[in-house]
Amino acid sequence: MAHPPDIYSDNTLQEWLDAVLKSNKGIKLDFKTIESVGPSLDILKKKALESGINRPVWLNADILHGPNVPGFIEVVNATSFLNLIQEKFPNATISPGWQVLYVSLLPNKTYTRAMVEDMYELLKNVTQKVTFPIRAVMGKNAWPHFKWLLEQSPSYSLTLWQEKDDPVTVEDLLFIRDNSQPDQIYYDIYDPVLSAFKEVAFQPNRSRRFYSGGNLIDYFKPRNSDGIYIQWHSIDNRITLMTLLKEGDSGMIVVPVGETQSNPGVPTVDGSDVDFQLQECLDLILVSPKPWGIYLKIKSQELLSPSLALLKHLNERKFLYNPTWINMDVSYGRFATPGYIGGDQFIKEINKVFPYVTIAPGWPKELLVQGYTKPLVEDMTSLFKGLWQEVSYQLQAVPLGKSLLAIQMLQQSSPRHSLTVEHQLEQGSYMTGYKGLILVRGRNTDKVFYNLHKDYSNNFARDVFTS
Repeated sequence: MAHPPDIYSDNTLQEWLDAVLKSNKGIKLDFKTIESVGPSLDILKKKALESGINRPVWLNADILHGPNVPGFIEVVNATSFLNLIQEKFPNATISPGWQVLYVSLLPNKTYTRAMVEDMYELLKNVTQKVTFPIRAVMGKNAWPHFKWLLEQSPSYSLTLWQEKDDPVTVEDLLFIRDNSQPDQIYYDIYDPVLSAFKEVAFQPNRSRRFYSGGNLIDYFKPRNSDGIYIQWHSIDNRITLMTLLKEGDSGMIVVPVGETQSNPGVPTVDGSDVDFQLQECLDLILVSPKPWGIYLKIKSQELLSPSLALLKHLNERKFLYNPTWINMDVSYGRFATPGYIGGDQFIKEINKVFPYVTIAPGWPKELLVQGYTKPLVEDMTSLFKGLWQEVSYQLQAVPLGKSLLAIQMLQQSSPRHSLTVEHQLEQGSYMTGYKGLILVRGRNTDKVFYNLHKDYSNNFARDVFTS
């Protein structure tokens, strides 16, 4: 029994097991070489047959290369490790990890989606419980990938672990706890961080550290998980925002992002008589104790990167714990249209600057005369197929009324995709948009949201729940 950098010990596995079995502790074996796995499992099996093992047994090994680890570094052979467990001691929790190196000069380097998907491919057919060891200091920036992994099986959990000098913060641990179920996360963390985390975690009525790219239903928790109960509010200046923050209860705040002649290139709330920069707008929203979501309706591609940079800055300062959507109408494939940002460029810029958002693409308005036709829908869904972010397709109610097939195609495109239907005063009367609204209402009420003028929202709720 030894832990690197030590490789020799005078404490045998048999002696260690005898001592542990006299205690009230569980058993975790951390294998550093494949050669040690078989003989160790033989000893475990023999001990179980002789006297029984009445406690959890975890079998851990690093079987894939993780962040900052080059491919020539040896890891435990994944196939052999998993086969030996099934053959010799299957009654255990499997703990398969990545060989990881934390580099303080590269604090944002973390687990990639490909690393997580590769691990899932190896483990997807095992029948045991599986806990994936995650280096805690790297957990937050890879959270959407690990959340996806947890969603693949109710038998999966994460174990957050820490090297002695890792700069793990209480805030990072709270973030992971607040975006998962309590029984999905274990904590192999040193004091004083662990004690401080426990003290804060169990405080009643503390604010939640929500993942900015997370699902609206999870954040707002509307009645019956129905998106119709989530309110949407449009603002165009400081006064309308301050009034909303004071008098409103919750909901998505739609912020039109433009620029002024006096400050070109600086994101500003579009339509405001007085210069109202996006930075100030976001600060006001984020200090509110009420549950607000942020919807940035970005007017030009030149403003996309600086708007994302503001979000990145707020996230790094641990202020951004609200669902955040990025909306632009895009040009792509058979709906390529001059004057709009290319769909590929839209995705690329988000992933480069700040990817932890819900992506909310729309189609060029001038192409919607015939509704959302099959070519428009096919090319849009192909553009966003395979993204790890949440995606919500932005639809206008009037052309949507001509597009039953499009609704079906969009709703079937991905379990991570949703629809948002917009209908405002300038788009027509309530009745001109009613057909589109009612067509999309048919199913998946947790995957449809309604960005409606307040009067239209009240009318639609009345019609839905009294018909």
